[in-house]
Amino acid sequence: MSAMDLANGLDLSGYPPPPVLWVTAMIDTVCYPLQCAQWRQTLGIHDDDDNSSWLAYKVPSLMDTLPSFTSFQDFVQQQETTEKVDVWQSLFTYAFKTPSTALGDLTTPSAAVVLVCLVLLLRSIKSTLQPFFSNLGRSIGRRTHGLEWEAANEERIAKFGEYVFRLIYHSSISIYGVYYFWDKEWWAASSKDGRSSGTMSLYQGFPYHPVEPGMAWYYLLQAAYNLDAMLSLLELSFTVRLQSPVGKALSGCKSRWRSPISIGWSETVRGDFQEMMIHHVVTNLLVIGSSLCRLTRIGSMVFMVHDLSDIPVDLSKLANFLKWKWTTLSCFLSMVLVWMVTRLYILPFTIYRSILTQSHYVLQEGLPVILYVNYRHIFYVLVGLLILLHVAWFVMFLQMFATFVKKSECHDLSEHKKGEVQEGSSEEQRPTSTKLHPQSPKSHHPSQASAEISVVITKRIPENNFSEEKKDN
Repeated sequence: MSAMDLANGLDLSGYPPPPVLWVTAMIDTVCYPLQCAQWRQTLGIHDDDDNSSWLAYKVPSLMDTLPSFTSFQDFVQQQETTEKVDVWQSLFTYAFKTPSTALGDLTTPSAAVVLVCLVLLLRSIKSTLQPFFSNLGRSIGRRTHGLEWEAANEERIAKFGEYVFRLIYHSSISIYGVYYFWDKEWWAASSKDGRSSGTMSLYQGFPYHPVEPGMAWYYLLQAAYNLDAMLSLLELSFTVRLQSPVGKALSGCKSRWRSPISIGWSETVRGDFQEMMIHHVVTNLLVIGSSLCRLTRIGSMVFMVHDLSDIPVDLSKLANFLKWKWTTLSCFLSMVLVWMVTRLYILPFTIYRSILTQSHYVLQEGLPVILYVNYRHIFYVLVGLLILLHVAWFVMFLQMFATFVKKSECHDLSEHKKGEVQEGSSEEQRPTSTKLHPQSPKSHHPSQASAEISVVITKRIPENNFSEEKKDN
């Protein structure tokens, strides 16, 4: 039993460690369809009351323990007993006016179908708007820096379109979140007179919290966006190309066999790909896990602190893609301030602290203690990983600021771990003509600008193999 459990008045010393419960739960899950559910009896463990063995403990199913949500079929049957049913009207009422429906649990078939549709819809909208946003960045960059900047910065132009879409999404979902959660008691500070219980309301009354339609759709949209963000990260990071399974023969050697699919690092891969991929995986696990366990109130708080802090992140990246130095610095300082308040203060010292010290109140309504023992450390670890990643990124921000102070240069180390090529331009330096001059100060090389542009246009990207070392842009 941990010191925290002692402080909370819990005696969990009689229960096995969570990893043991995870293993036995997986064995039960696998053995059930294989008709070997009696494996405990085979090992000589005859009942759940045999506390002498950790393997005697069974983790009950969440579906059998938590209150069930209303499916659409049950909803229609309930309506048929009172009035004639209009299917479309019933579907609208079910989806947008009825609390605690199957849409509130992302693991139900109904929610899964809606989630897939939302992911496809988001990707369709993004694929339609992103070329327009990229062309907007191209036009702004051309007017600010000239034609040679446009030719040499196709990577930044492509990412500009991606981050404009992210900015619109994060701004929109943050506005909705502030509006919807404005009067929710779990966001209010706890008061001594008992009028507001603050974060205690996250757990009191669990698992009978109603999941309102606004919360259900908020979760569905957030889950769809996070899945799309992970897919987009993979698309920006890798190139996949079909090739002949017979490679070119080396001098004096026979032809060599190779994979028909070549996977390599893309030119647009992020410098912090590993950190961002871990963040996406952890986030999606938390989204699905919190929905399955009916912890959407806590999940919504985590969503909010991320979305609000992502707005200045997107703005600073957009300004840096265009190499507007002082605009980038202003957005960067705003980003650091908001990041400190949301991700380094509210998340660890309000939300995470609440999870660590108050989550045992979920047992007040008779939830089996073994479920709490089994699942709590999963959420401890996942949310803790998010906080560690936020600290790592904050350290990276400090490195960026130190580089600016020393060199007066803006380097986005999350995009380019070894720094960026500085082009010596700002929003105040606008070219008076689009004509290229051999001695243009914005050229990357001392050669003539016309030759430079020719090289940039005709240069072919060499073939990358997955085995090659990852490029730092």
